[in-house]
Amino acid sequence: MSKFEAGWWAVDRRGDGSTEAWFFADAKHVTGTALLLPNGDQLLYFRPTKEKPFLLRDWKPSYERLGSAPPGDSWDNDKYGAKANATMQMPKDFPRASRKPSAQELSGRAGKADLGKADGLDCMRELHVGVFFDGTNNNMLRDRGSAGHSNVVTLYDAHKSDDVEYFKFYLPGVGTPFPEIDETGEDSKGKSMARGGEARIHYAMIMLYNAVSRSVTGTDLVPADEAKVLVTEIWRGLKTLYRGGNAKMIQIFEDIDKRLLAKVKEKRPNITRVHLTVFGFSRGAAEARTFSNWVKLATKGKVGPAELNIRFLGLYDTVASVLLADSSPVGGGFLDWANGSMGIPAGVEQTVHYCAGHEIRRSFPLSTLRMGGDWPSPAKEFVYPGVHSDIGGGYAPGDQGKGRAGRSDMLSQIPLSDMYFEGVNGGVKLLPLNELPANINSDFKIEPALQSAFSAYLQWTPTNEKGENVSGSKRGHMEGRMQTQMQHYWRWRGKYTSDAALKTLKSWSAASAQDKADLEEGNKDWQVDLQRARDAHKPRTVTVPIGLAGVQINLSASPSQVQKDVVSAVDATAPIPADVDRFFDDYVHDSHAGFWMLGPITRIDKAIFINEIRKRNALREHHLALAKQYSDLRKHDEAGREYMRALSYELNRFEQQVLAANSKDVDVEDENSAGNVPLMRDSDAKDLRDNMGMEGWVVKNVVGSGTRREPNGVGQYRHIMDRDHERFLQPMKEVEYQRDRAIDAAKEKVQEGVDGVRQKAEEIKDGAARAVDRAVDNAIDAGKDAVIDGLKRAIPNGMPRF
Repeated sequence: MSKFEAGWWAVDRRGDGSTEAWFFADAKHVTGTALLLPNGDQLLYFRPTKEKPFLLRDWKPSYERLGSAPPGDSWDNDKYGAKANATMQMPKDFPRASRKPSAQELSGRAGKADLGKADGLDCMRELHVGVFFDGTNNNMLRDRGSAGHSNVVTLYDAHKSDDVEYFKFYLPGVGTPFPEIDETGEDSKGKSMARGGEARIHYAMIMLYNAVSRSVTGTDLVPADEAKVLVTEIWRGLKTLYRGGNAKMIQIFEDIDKRLLAKVKEKRPNITRVHLTVFGFSRGAAEARTFSNWVKLATKGKVGPAELNIRFLGLYDTVASVLLADSSPVGGGFLDWANGSMGIPAGVEQTVHYCAGHEIRRSFPLSTLRMGGDWPSPAKEFVYPGVHSDIGGGYAPGDQGKGRAGRSDMLSQIPLSDMYFEGVNGGVKLLPLNELPANINSDFKIEPALQSAFSAYLQWTPTNEKGENVSGSKRGHMEGRMQTQMQHYWRWRGKYTSDAALKTLKSWSAASAQDKADLEEGNKDWQVDLQRARDAHKPRTVTVPIGLAGVQINLSASPSQVQKDVVSAVDATAPIPADVDRFFDDYVHDSHAGFWMLGPITRIDKAIFINEIRKRNALREHHLALAKQYSDLRKHDEAGREYMRALSYELNRFEQQVLAANSKDVDVEDENSAGNVPLMRDSDAKDLRDNMGMEGWVVKNVVGSGTRREPNGVGQYRHIMDRDHERFLQPMKEVEYQRDRAIDAAKEKVQEGVDGVRQKAEEIKDGAARAVDRAVDNAIDAGKDAVIDGLKRAIPNGMPRF
């Protein structure tokens, strides 16, 4: 027989394997009822409303308490996931494939059910709209064939859609085709500078109004042609040359809102609420954050007659890098549409952000949820092992020899599965996995070998890296957690530093010829990083040119902290477990080696690259033929002019190799036609820069790279951003930001001192009276408050901290 306690109770276990469950607030009041299906899903029967806050039911000792999930199930533990606590965390170690919702999760899901639908009120309707922003150079239509589509695409596939109550809208990644906004081809400026982000955000906002219109009238409020004009034209639409404010956007959406109200007036059903869910990866995550801010600003909380509720914001590794990336000498990537719009707006029910712990590229700085010293609430931020696209997806099986068993063997499957469950728990209308079509269901599968390797990695990390909450509102702990992940990677990478050792990896053996070239040359960057770090630990002698002879000066060793950490990690003697070695080898990509700043990347890029070279060669031959004709006619001036024109189309060495490998043009529209681009190596960097013109000049002279990749190697830490503005555009905001940083840092030092005093006080007052304890505590707190208050006065508002 059971003893009563508040929570979920099984009141009837049925022959088909389902269970009727009631949530007892006390022994006589039920505030939720659900049918639990054999596959772990649940159907809500009752949830509390203002009019009917509970059901009168008597608890019986014969009922069976639905207990907490086992300790391995992180989702039943408040500090690990079920309840948001706005901190930086690590993913948990438990088998994803067999995960079932816990009683606590079911309780949370019960609060997200549709009131109107549950009550059978056909005259009222709540809508659920999912908006999905894909990452840079990620495109659903293009990438499906290689199984290299992102996690955003798979979640989009899983979202319910009937154009009545459930709507979903997909926005292709910047730099890829999106005909609805007049982007019909691939765009190098979109890939490098995020051009097209603003249009995607505005288009998604328009679709929100169209969803309400479709649900009531069956037709769009803003037709496709008008939507294209609105998002692409400056004088008649929302487009800006450079975003200097939001006044135009607000005015246009006020007009759209009036049109919607007029269209649905006195029609049924009455749309009472729109629940908005937004997912994004990479720059798509930055777009998702900007979209959430702009839609709240433009709608003022109402879409026509309906209240707007931003229910869930699911983000994979946010990178803004708009116009000027962080890899450039100036700017942090928060220009244009990303300037001042990365903060999570108040009122979002739940935000979840997964960050890549092994990403280091300068062009991919992380925009944490933290703003200054604080995380938004409710929000959760996790550090996952892997690089950028190991978290958000986008690698195809076999890239760099990883994921050799197929998509289910890719590291990105873990954060896909985790985000799916976070979304479902947060009320996102994702279909149960067993109801998905077979091709979509298979996209969620996880190979046992991947799960065991992931588990081994988590077990290998120190205790405080396996879920202990170490961030809170303190600065620096997030950076520490990210840096610890890189130190694990350096420890493993050090084992394979030599060229010979690199080639013993199983992933190397399975990699393509181009991948091997990238990995080998990227490894040389790592070798340089490591040698520089070792050299920095040695004293050195420099010659200062004074007079004719010069003077020699002995300098002591002065390694940077990063160089100390690199050497310490590589020289560590603790063995690396076999499954951890397999984890890095089989699943974690080398994003530095694979990130080309020069040369064509996608099939379409390569087709255009080849065709442009063939076109230039045709023009060269045309002018040479004219020069010969004029020369034969002894018209030497005309012959000279044509010869000079021919020289302007001369092909460099690499371009000549491309021409020799392709006897005809490549059909850009034919997915099976990619042409032949010879193996690209660093020795081709100059030719590739020349081919790219100004963009190639920027790579050498602004970014500072003499190779096809970013300068330096993996021996660096990732840059973490917790601002959402450019300091040279908003100086006063930057002053406030730097002041907050200084106060936060000072608070942390004060707290460290307070903690030390508390520890001593505890030793002294052990065994003393309770009244003395309280007096000591009060004195410490009073001293702490006084110091912090003094700091606020000591740090002026206008101090220059640039």
